[in-house]
Parts: sequence; structure tokens; C-alpha cells
Amino acid sequence: MVAPVILRRYLGQALLRGWTTVALVLGAMFALLQLLDEGDNLSERYRFIDALAYVALTTPLRVLELSPVIAALGTVMAFATLSRNSEIVIMRTAGLSTRDLLRMALPPTLALACVLAASGEFLVASLQHRAETQRMVLRSGNLDLLAGKGLWSRTGPQFLNVRELPAGQAPEGISLYEFDEKGRLLRAIEAERAELMPDRRWRLVNARIKDWSGTTRLNQAAESLDLGPFWSATELPALGQSLATMPPHALYRYAQHLHLTGQDDRDVRMAFWEKATLPLSAASMVLLCAVLGVGFGSTRSAAFGWRVLAGAVIGVGFYLLTRILHTAGNLLGLQQAVVVLLPIAMVVALSAFIAARTRGPGKTREHRA
Repeated sequence: MVAPVILRRYLGQALLRGWTTVALVLGAMFALLQLLDEGDNLSERYRFIDALAYVALTTPLRVLELSPVIAALGTVMAFATLSRNSEIVIMRTAGLSTRDLLRMALPPTLALACVLAASGEFLVASLQHRAETQRMVLRSGNLDLLAGKGLWSRTGPQFLNVRELPAGQAPEGISLYEFDEKGRLLRAIEAERAELMPDRRWRLVNARIKDWSGTTRLNQAAESLDLGPFWSATELPALGQSLATMPPHALYRYAQHLHLTGQDDRDVRMAFWEKATLPLSAASMVLLCAVLGVGFGSTRSAAFGWRVLAGAVIGVGFYLLTRILHTAGNLLGLQQAVVVLLPIAMVVALSAFIAARTRGPGKTREHRA
């Protein structure tokens, strides 16, 4: 039976309300906890309004990471509400089978997956990067960091500018300017990139030096030049892009770079697969909870709270299962794609099994015929 457009739209709106409600509740809860945690770091430089801005910019990433839990709990809430109002019973009585109801839930599920994919690629990562950079600039006590193009550091008469920090590891586009007491430029150094050395020193690669400190102007090039102290290796990732602030396409390129240069790329590849398959994880949770939710129509006496609790257990259980499998897979050196896709395949298989065991009106009529 083909479901009427009005029923498909009604079910889609119910699912959207469920997902939005859960996302707002969880987002507000985690934002409040993060704000309380940031309160311990307040100072004259890092004020409450700055902490509030940091929490506002980082909350979308937390909501995105919890999207499988949100999808599960929101779907269960939607179907439990329909069941409490006897609307699923009416749909089933009207001749809609389990397959029909699942088809009705497919368009909003695909829309949810597309929104999650677009947010992870174009929005959430950039917000997280901006938040981490601003917080580091404001909270830094031993460096006079200035807001501007790239990152700036001032140490006495020297001004250091880093224009790019790909993957938060190797600074590129280095500019160093040194002035005298009267504000006259004495020396300017431009370098392609920098290699971080111990004791906060940097080795500038492919550097060009312009010096006006003597009687004549000097203009020379150097394959390498050791200078410092600047940012240390432990400080620089916080100023650049951590794995959490990188979208999937940047993680993939970074993993390829590490592989080609003979470096360990397991953590980066795992982060890529986790982010790339997050929409699939959320969609699989919608599928499972929709299959279970269809069965609510035949158990009208069941408590609404128990159904919501079941959704919470399913969502949190899936989240913990994926965390355990990802960690174990990394430790055992298993293929990252297999480790990440295995829980999704398990959920889809379980959903198909439950759907096959569920009898709807359409299936009953087929057997009678």
C-alpha cells in the first residue's frame, strides 16, 4: 500500500520534532557542563563572555558527535508519542505494513544524514577551530598573541607570524620582523615552513633574509636557519588544527601525507572514518528504532517512559559499543574502515531481522491470500 502524502509528511514532522527536542536538551546540558568547567579558567584576559562564546562555538561538535544517540532517542520518542495517541494503531488498521511505515521514515532519515554530512564538512569543524584558536589567544599568559591574519606572537622587538598550520603540526608561511627601539625595521625573514626543535627553537626551511641593521642592506637566502625560542611542539597543536577541528576531507589528506612520509597515520585515519561514517551511524539508529517503534502500535498499554528509556539505552549502548570497538581496533591494528563500519552493519542486520519478524496488516493479508 502506498502511504498518502499527508501521512508521510506527518511522520516526518514527528521525527523532526523528536530529533530537535533531544538535540536541544543534550546540547544545552553539555553546554552548561562545559561552561561550568570553563569557569575555573576565567581571568582578566579570559572573561565570562569569552567562555560563553567558546561554549557556543564548540557545542555543535558535541551535538554532532552524539548524533547517533540523538537519532535513536528522538526516533523512539516520535514513535512512542504516535503510539500513545493510538496513531500507529490507526495506520496499521488502515492497511499500512511495517515496510510501508519504514518507507515513510526513509526521506526524513536521508535528510538527517545529509544535514549531518554537510555540517561535519563545512560548518562544525571550522567553528571548533575558531573556538580553540580564540581561547588559546585569550588564555595565553607567556605569549603576547595578537588577532589578525594567521597567528602572531610578540617577544620583545620581534614579531612572528604563522600564516598556515596544516594539521597543527608543521607551521608554514613564516614571517619574522625585528625592530629597534625607535620602531625602525632591522631585519625581516620569510620562510616556507619550520621544523620544531627542542627548547622551543625552530629550524626555518628555505628562508630569505633581509637585513638593514648594518651600513649596507643585505639580501640573502638560506636553506635552513635556526631561531627561537617560539612556540613549543606541545603548544602548537592547540593553536593549529587538532583532529577534532578538521573536516573529513582534511583528515583524509593529512592521513595520506603521513602515509607518504612514513609516519604513523592510524589515529588520523580512524578519526576520518569516524567522521565520514557518522551520518550512516545516525541513519542506522533511526532504522533500528523505527523498526522497534512500529511495534509500539500493538502494545498500547506499555508505558511511554519505558519506551523513551529503551531509546536511551539503545542509543547510549550503540555509542559505547562503537567507542570500545574503535579503541580495540586501533590497539590491535585492524583496518579502520572495517572497525568503523562493523557496528553499523550489525545495527542494519538487526533491524532487518526484527523487520522480517514483524507482522503487519499487509503481510497478514498476503498469507491469507
